[in-house]
Amino acid sequence: MNRIFYKQQQKNTQQKKNGQSKGVAISNLSGFDKKWQQTVASGSLTFGVKLSSKQLDLLTCHARELIRWNSRFNITAIVDPFEVALKHFIDSIAIAPSIPDGSKVIDLGSGGGFPGMPLKVVNPSLEIVMADASRKKVSFINDLIRRVGASGVKAIHCRAEELGSEQEYSHQFDFVISRAFTALDRFTEMGLPLIKKTGTILAMKGDLRPDELTQITIRKDITTETYDYTLPFEQHRRCLVTIKTLNGHD
Repeated sequence: MNRIFYKQQQKNTQQKKNGQSKGVAISNLSGFDKKWQQTVASGSLTFGVKLSSKQLDLLTCHARELIRWNSRFNITAIVDPFEVALKHFIDSIAIAPSIPDGSKVIDLGSGGGFPGMPLKVVNPSLEIVMADASRKKVSFINDLIRRVGASGVKAIHCRAEELGSEQEYSHQFDFVISRAFTALDRFTEMGLPLIKKTGTILAMKGDLRPDELTQITIRKDITTETYDYTLPFEQHRRCLVTIKTLNGHD
């Protein structure tokens, strides 16, 4: 499978410049077809995740609604169907094997529902909260949740740095995750008040700068591990950073 199937017509760009967002959405939606599903399925297998036809339909619904909403609101800068498959869905699914069944997860800076919603589709046993400071993005995610009839998942409008002080969320999660949300040291500070004693922070990064990692490895109260991997098809480099407290919480 290659991205030739997903090359968009030049007029899409011109229509967007002219404000014809509805035309862009209709054109892009035609790219979310069986070939798109095959790309997502094939890419997910790279990480040991086999998707059912039902799961692929749910992911396709997510992708199509993302583009529909994006024609009116700024949800994502990535709209090419192949790029959506690779950089949103396959990238999100890549960490699914790292999260055990039944885990309670919070996704900070979820944006268009990534990685939280694909993780929920892959593993319905997960209990997931998706948090974002954009009210429009949260509205999109909650609308998507209603459309697919998912339970055990919700989106909340909030500032991530304020969640740790709320009793409902303080030290309640097995995993705190984010995907290219903010600097690693800042994300660590946001995540520590949210994880349980045995919890884990998962930071999904692109190429990780050595100085960014050094800023957290010098801390004496946490342990860190890094896992380098590449996304299929175009070999984009990624890094997953796991962070755990050394002795749990007081």
